[in-house]
Order: sequence, then structure tokens, then C-alpha cells
Amino acid sequence: MLDLVDLNELRCLVENLVLSAQVLQEAIDRNYITGRLSSILSEYYEIGELVNVRRLDRGYVNVSYEIETLKGGKRNRYFLRRYKRGIREEEVKFEHSIIKHLMTKSFSLSAGLIKRKDGLSYVKTVEMTQGEGEEAYFAVFQYLHGEDKYTWDNPVCSDTELEDSARVLAQYHSTVYDLKPEGRRYEPRIVELLPTISGNLMKYAKRTGSTKFDAYFLKNLDYILTVVDRTLGQIKKAEYDKLPHLAIHCDFHPGNLKYKDSRAVGLFDFDWSKIDSRCFDVGLAITYFCSTWEGKEDGDLLLDKMVLFLLTYEEELKRIQGIGPLQEKEIEYLPVMVKASNLYVLNWDVDDYYIKKPNPYEYLIYLQHNVRFMRWLENNWNNFVYTVKKTFREI
Repeated sequence: MLDLVDLNELRCLVENLVLSAQVLQEAIDRNYITGRLSSILSEYYEIGELVNVRRLDRGYVNVSYEIETLKGGKRNRYFLRRYKRGIREEEVKFEHSIIKHLMTKSFSLSAGLIKRKDGLSYVKTVEMTQGEGEEAYFAVFQYLHGEDKYTWDNPVCSDTELEDSARVLAQYHSTVYDLKPEGRRYEPRIVELLPTISGNLMKYAKRTGSTKFDAYFLKNLDYILTVVDRTLGQIKKAEYDKLPHLAIHCDFHPGNLKYKDSRAVGLFDFDWSKIDSRCFDVGLAITYFCSTWEGKEDGDLLLDKMVLFLLTYEEELKRIQGIGPLQEKEIEYLPVMVKASNLYVLNWDVDDYYIKKPNPYEYLIYLQHNVRFMRWLENNWNNFVYTVKKTFREI
């Protein structure tokens, strides 16, 4: 039998071997990725030789890289994306048609697409996964300068950053409202997606394990399902269909903006974009920008922040030509769209957790926030609706 000293030495040896194996695997992966991306760039693009690759540890869906190339003695930086597994080509075309439209209309805050040698905007390849061929899509974008200050969770924006972000959303909506898109995003509008959320959550309830995420999810499931039904009852599809629709961003949060000197200087990640109502996009932005993640107030809606965001958004729409300010029916539906957008994010929390099986403590923070925000909205509904209406009366 090993004595205590020998056992400790053995543990240290095993830990060192595991660490060495991890370092070796990372080096192998890095060399493979560098070689793969270099091959794609040399075959399809004319932006020079790949000299540096840095994987960006942001985002939960696609794999993104900051790359540096050398051409004619000059170094240039770009953003390269490998799209998520399972994405359809029509969805890539849809996203790219939005970006091309923004480029055509001189919307300078988004990263433009770098065209291939033949003028196309993405690369479609087949990669072998477990012995089977799988379609993979890549695209290269201009590099957006500015600071990545925030992620989608717990963004503590200053009032100046909040105001400028609201202006960016207004400018985006006014630029994209007349887009005639190519391709399509297959995710349905929120009015069609909401009825599927309850079934989706109940499906995962049958797969729960023994983590704290599982326990919290099951504890709150009945209440979540009740709020889903209540929210559905507040939407009349015939009315919703008549609301202004456009290619919404559908992921407009501080983590998808770059900032410099308290100004929003870049907007990216259009891969969640889809055709839906403008007021849903505004409601989702309020969910992301105006709900706090701090301490005992986690899940509270900061009404003063919401008012500032809405006032700035409306003022910018009046200042520029385009889709125009929110219509009366959109204002009426806006509080419900905030509720719906929170359920949209909550559904993603659960969906992503049970598909990927990530760190349960990280996703518990997300789920707790969305449940607490849901409860705040239900408990403060009348005051919330009154504040929204009062805000627009004062404009």
C-alpha cells in the first residue's frame, strides 16, 4: 500500500500529466486552426498571409477569431467567424443581406463583409466530424475598433453609454426598415415562438439532474409556465401582425456594442437577426440594458434607465429620416414585449444549458436573473405600464 508521501507524489504526477496533456492538446488545436484558417484565406481571399490568430472568448454560439494578415509589407486586422454547427445556408445569406444593406446605406457602425476573390461573402466547406461530412461556413469582416467593455450579463453602462446605445438602435432600425432580405432566419417570430416555450421547458424538466441549476429550474417551472400563458393571453395575433416589422437585431445588448469615450462606436453580431416586430427588439433591449444584476436588487427593472433609453430612442427617430417614432399600438404592446423578451432569454438559458451541459453555477446566475426579472414584472405590472405610457406622453 502506498504511504501518504507516495500518494501525494502520485497525485502531483497525475495533475502534471493532465496539465501537460491539456497544454499539448491546446497547441495541437491551435496549429490545426491556424493551418485551416490559413488555407481558407489563401484559397478564397486576397487579404494577404495569415500571421496571427487569436480566438475570442466571447459569444455562446459561433466561434470567432481576431486575425492579422500581412500583405505588401502592411499588417491588417480582421474578424473571422466560423458559424455554429447546424446553421443553414439561407440563414447566413439572411445575415449577410442585412450587413450589405447597412454598408450600402453608409451605416458606419457595423463591420463590413470582406468579399472573396469571386465576390461572394462567405465560404462553404465540408468538414469531417466523426467520419461524416458536415457543412461549415466561414466569413471575414472588417475589424471594429473600440473597447469590448461589457458582456450581456451584468452590464453596468453609464447614462451616457445608455443614451448612445439607444441612438444606435434607432439608427439601425431606420436604416434597415426598407431591407428586402435574401435567405431567411428559421426561428419564428416571438408571437409564434412563445407557444412553444412551455413544451420546450417541460421537455427539459424530464432530463434534469442533481445540480443546483436543475433544482432551481424545477422549483420555478410552474410559475414560469403560468407567466408564459399569461403573456400569450396579452397578445392578439391579428394586432401583432399589423405592427411594423423589420430585420430586428434580436440580440441588442452592451456585449454586442463597442464603446470609446462613452460613445457607442460599433455594433456587431447580426446572426440572431430575424424578421419580427420593431417593438419586440426595443423590449429586448430594455431587458438587457435596464434590468440590474446587483445583489438583492437582481432582477429589478431600473425604471429611470428605461425612461432614459426610450426618450433617447424616440428623440433620435424624430431627428433622422426612416421608420419614424414608435406608433401608438407599438407603445401599447411594449410592456408585453419586455415580458416576452425576458421569456425569450430565459428559454435560451435552459435550452443552452441542457444541450451543452456547461458550468451549472454560471447558468444558474442567468436563470435566477431572468426568473427574478419575470417576478418583478408580474409584481409591479401596473406601475411599469403606467411609467411606459407616461414616458411617451411627455415626449
